[in-house]
Amino acid sequence: MSSSRPSTTPNGSTADCRWASPLSRAKVAGLKVDSKDIPLSLMCLTIGPLVYAASLGTVAAMLVLAFLSLVLSHQHGLPVAARSIRTFAYIAPFLAWMLASSAWSLDSKAAAAVMLRVTVLVSGGIVLVTSFALLPLERLRLPLTAAALGLSTGGVVVAVDLVLGGHFAIFLHGPQPAGIDPALAYGRAATLNAILMVPVLVGLWRFGAPRFAAACAFLTTIAILETSSLSAKTALAAGLLTLVAVLILPQLRWVVLALLGLATVTLPLLFPVSLDAEATCWLADNKPSALHRLEIWSFVAEHIKQHPIAGWGLDAARRLPGGTSQVIIHHCDAANRPDGIALSSQTLPLHSHNAILQVWLELGGIGVALGFGPLVFMIWQAFRTPAWRAWPAQAMISGTAIAAVSVGLVSFGIWQEWFLSGLFVAAAFVVLAARQSAAAARVTPV
Repeated sequence: MSSSRPSTTPNGSTADCRWASPLSRAKVAGLKVDSKDIPLSLMCLTIGPLVYAASLGTVAAMLVLAFLSLVLSHQHGLPVAARSIRTFAYIAPFLAWMLASSAWSLDSKAAAAVMLRVTVLVSGGIVLVTSFALLPLERLRLPLTAAALGLSTGGVVVAVDLVLGGHFAIFLHGPQPAGIDPALAYGRAATLNAILMVPVLVGLWRFGAPRFAAACAFLTTIAILETSSLSAKTALAAGLLTLVAVLILPQLRWVVLALLGLATVTLPLLFPVSLDAEATCWLADNKPSALHRLEIWSFVAEHIKQHPIAGWGLDAARRLPGGTSQVIIHHCDAANRPDGIALSSQTLPLHSHNAILQVWLELGGIGVALGFGPLVFMIWQAFRTPAWRAWPAQAMISGTAIAAVSVGLVSFGIWQEWFLSGLFVAAAFVVLAARQSAAAARVTPV
């Protein structure tokens, strides 16, 4: 039933509610619900189930979230557009270099297509993050709660499915080859879930829902541990440990930033890595994929040295000379002699499984400077933002950055659409959690 009683909008103005939907005056778990917030909240609710069902769904989820956030921020449309353009200006030189590199890439048309897709995703991601930075905080609390609920629910379904044999995973992702664990089908989603853990956890905690935050963290952890993704488990542990460490000693956030900058510059110099027979055999018997990674990174580092300034051109990792040659890793017997095949693959299967090395390989030192330079600068700005200098916000930014970097250094191609989209979704929730943390308590400079 409509009411003529006035209500106050987030910006403090008074409006007549006679035309408002009854949903706009409803409350869910203590949250005021405006009917305009429902589409964004429902989309946040579906993030968890969607990414577990199909990792490419992350692309659609990110773009739809960006669109809904922009529509919801129509009152702030000009500031959102202005700040988005300003942020895009930081990234534009990198995108321009990506396009230029297609001229000497091993497949110019494929390189240009990759650059176009990345540009669309970057544009949508910037709009999403900017909208989450400018929307009234009370409009984003329900979407935050919905995202946490969706991720936790998706995690519960995954954990139960894997305990029962992974039949749902086989139904969603198709039959796995004989001997392959169906838990691998959830690996990508588990990775994104692990990266999102820290900002969602801190956002809920600073929102005043510590029990809900703890429950979501517990369910998410169980789901990730049930999967076979070492990347997800590493990201989960790295993110949470960094969160706690920076909460205890805030100055460690600068160590996080310094390590990222140092790794960006020096990583190609660390390869090839020489292992003795005992270490090689241990990896071959226990984690042959790790031994394969070392082979990949050594191969990539050799080719980086051939074109260190401009690189081999965008998307060259898929077509690098010698990349399709066969690599066979053998188990070892008691005397550390080859004994059976542990892994058979290519020297460079599609990409380098390391974001820094892939950018060095394809775009050279110029691409590294144009790509990682703005990233380090933006994290530095986030640390220096006066409103975000409360310890929980600083620790959350550090934890999320480490979780994302831990994945980027060992898994996936940096141009994979689902991974880029997931990183932008995580960045949006980092901004939301930082704002929520600042609003929860008086900021104390550290």
